[in-house]
Amino acid sequence: MNTITFLKNKLMLFASIIFCIQCFAQNPEFKFYLAFEDSAGNKDTIWLGYDSSATLGIDTLFGEENIKGIPFNEPFEVRISNDWFFMPYDTLPNASDTFSYCSDGSLYHTKTQIYNFNPYSSGISQIYINILCKNFPITVRWGNSYNFLSDSLYATLLTNWFPGGWFDSPGTMYDQWPTFLRETDTTIFNVLPYRYIDANNDTISLLFFAFLSKEQLNVGVDQFIPQTKLIEIFPNPFKDKIIITLSSDIDISEINFMVYNSIGQKILYNSNLKNNQIIIDLADEPNGLYYLIIMDNNKIIRTGKLIKL
Repeated sequence: MNTITFLKNKLMLFASIIFCIQCFAQNPEFKFYLAFEDSAGNKDTIWLGYDSSATLGIDTLFGEENIKGIPFNEPFEVRISNDWFFMPYDTLPNASDTFSYCSDGSLYHTKTQIYNFNPYSSGISQIYINILCKNFPITVRWGNSYNFLSDSLYATLLTNWFPGGWFDSPGTMYDQWPTFLRETDTTIFNVLPYRYIDANNDTISLLFFAFLSKEQLNVGVDQFIPQTKLIEIFPNPFKDKIIITLSSDIDISEINFMVYNSIGQKILYNSNLKNNQIIIDLADEPNGLYYLIIMDNNKIIRTGKLIKL
């Protein structure tokens, strides 16, 4: 038997196993698909969901199968994994190269993942999506945004920004703002800034997904921050300046804020903080849409859109 025939038989056997698992799989409490398509028309689909009897590992009960040992299919494949590593800046030869920050620290890859997730808890479910793509941009569809209008799934999102400065901030100029699945049923990623090289020397790009409830719209990775910490942002829309008044229990020395323009470039950082007020002066910037991020002791406590007229 030659090598090509052997590989074909191995792939056919693997496909048969996956088919049998799916035939006898149990339906979870909630399940939906993410359908991916690259600019050349190549397509792939993954399935996500939750159930009280699921685990954080591989559950054959729900049709899950560990395929990490099988190389990604070229030119396009999408998988779910349970972990990745973010390399410290000071260990890199070129700290400005965001494309080299990652490595695959996962125990498994799978096409279906059902989580033991309580949508009413204050925790965050970080789900990692691994993509082999030769033809950007990537279009992602999930069928029905109405599935995510309930309070328990209201803040469910998809983003290309790594967990840490997360969910309600854009990051660098390569990044776009998170897509809340309740707001649309389609999004496009022109570039995925976080990538790693796998054991087969393929470049694998990363997306990040989270099931989040309505009360978690301003949540950090490890801690929930009450929205009451900011009491006023005025005026908005504005002409030159905006004044943000903080509640008196905040130590202003721990406050940082950043303003980004509409393409994700940081244009302002920590200016004019006094008397529990933040004064944002954008008089020299062009009219348009800006994004505000405010952090208390390195935790995001508020984000928002600012409109200059």
